[in-house]
Amino acid sequence: MPDVDAIIEQILAASRAKGGRALSSERTYADEPILLRGSQLGSYLPEPIREMRALARRPEARAWSDARLFVEQARLMADYVDDRPYEGEFKSYFPTYETMDNRQLRGYFTWRARVRSGEVAQTSASFAYVYLYELLNGIGVEPGEQAFREIEAFWQTYRAFEPAMDRYVRPWLVDYVVYHDLPPELARPYLNTAHDRAVGVLSRADAEARMQPKARRRGAYKPAANPELFGALDSLSTYRLSESRLFQDEPDSLTAVTCGVFAQLARYYHGSRAQGLTESLFGTRHPMPHLMFASAVFYPGTRHADTVYELDDTCRYLCRNGIWTCDALHDGGARSAKLGQILHAIDQRLRTALGYPHPLKERGDPKYLARMIDREIQGYLEWRAAHAPRRIEIDLSKLDGIRSTAAETREALLVDEEREEIAAPVESPSEPEGHEALGLTAAESALLRDLLDGRPGTASGVDLLVDAINEKLFDLVGDTVLEFDETGSPALIADYADDVREALAQK
Repeated sequence: MPDVDAIIEQILAASRAKGGRALSSERTYADEPILLRGSQLGSYLPEPIREMRALARRPEARAWSDARLFVEQARLMADYVDDRPYEGEFKSYFPTYETMDNRQLRGYFTWRARVRSGEVAQTSASFAYVYLYELLNGIGVEPGEQAFREIEAFWQTYRAFEPAMDRYVRPWLVDYVVYHDLPPELARPYLNTAHDRAVGVLSRADAEARMQPKARRRGAYKPAANPELFGALDSLSTYRLSESRLFQDEPDSLTAVTCGVFAQLARYYHGSRAQGLTESLFGTRHPMPHLMFASAVFYPGTRHADTVYELDDTCRYLCRNGIWTCDALHDGGARSAKLGQILHAIDQRLRTALGYPHPLKERGDPKYLARMIDREIQGYLEWRAAHAPRRIEIDLSKLDGIRSTAAETREALLVDEEREEIAAPVESPSEPEGHEALGLTAAESALLRDLLDGRPGTASGVDLLVDAINEKLFDLVGDTVLEFDETGSPALIADYADDVREALAQK
């Protein structure tokens, strides 16, 4: 086949050589002729697109669903590349090739070629969804983790242009993991597991509360503070207690009262309502029919094998005879306004009871709820008052009087012989004099020297001497220097021996 571009260039060159008269030697033209390739004409339709259009008109295609027709056409066009950009806007609720006209179709395949080369440019949102449908159906990519990564990467890039895409692609990614039996870790970022696990915390606390007696005896109150339960309540409520001003100043009080009120409500619902507290707020976990890749154009081709897929401990998928069910909460993962009303009432009434300087307005809470909250607050405040730490104040001005009284008492307890031995100097040639700089008496200095030299301290009234020495040398070492060993004899603490020896050596 001749090179079309070369032929066009040859004609134009001949025209320029003749002064622009390529087609006639008698007439002069101001402009050169405009020569276009057939593919550049607006009416031109490439052969692959003609074949794709023809596929929809085949007799067997009349029995196909729109999803199957799309997938059959997509397989035919999997490797097609065009170079005819489309500058208009294409909008369709369920966009497929059949909903595009020829110009839009060529524009889509031109844009798709650039995306596959790494250039994700903004275009009509419907073009972006068609590209996602192709990836979901394994067009242009090997089904499995590779396709999952490409879907994820394209969505994370294009969501900057179309944030509403999150609503659809996040559940599609979860479905893709389940459908193709991929590792659950791939889907976890796109699950509501944090919500479901928080509901699980409430459910367990609910069951524990129902096992408790209906009423606690007065005086036997114990705070029901449970940080895990408080955190779950806070995350599931439209009213965020963790952001409350009272929580910043009284976190322990708000946590204890909130958990206590939850326990009271759990027992109340168990005895007077058809459903328990947690079930009335968030429903129960149960299986429901699940449509894989809802809102997407998806055609599996063959029936999926029967399977059970444990996504995590809060969600399980089952497939039986090609029909999928999902065993989960099915509450949409939204925060509860009813729980928000309960937590607001707790915050408001506790502030009032504490005399908090930043009160909240009451919202017309049910009387039974107000009574429960007030009863819990009263019990907690009485418990807190009874267990408040005792404050001990020491009047240092009275210490001198206490010491004088102790000295008189000590003197009165001494027998005459002990008074004489303490008062009389020990007559010994080696007896050192008292150490005035340290305030030690001769007897105290002698005891210290005996202990430093390894001799036992056996002086009369040694208990009093030890007390006196420890008191006088406290400023020197910041601690007691003498103690009694297991035999009851005084001993010098080894860590302070050098300090004492150096102090006694100074005259």
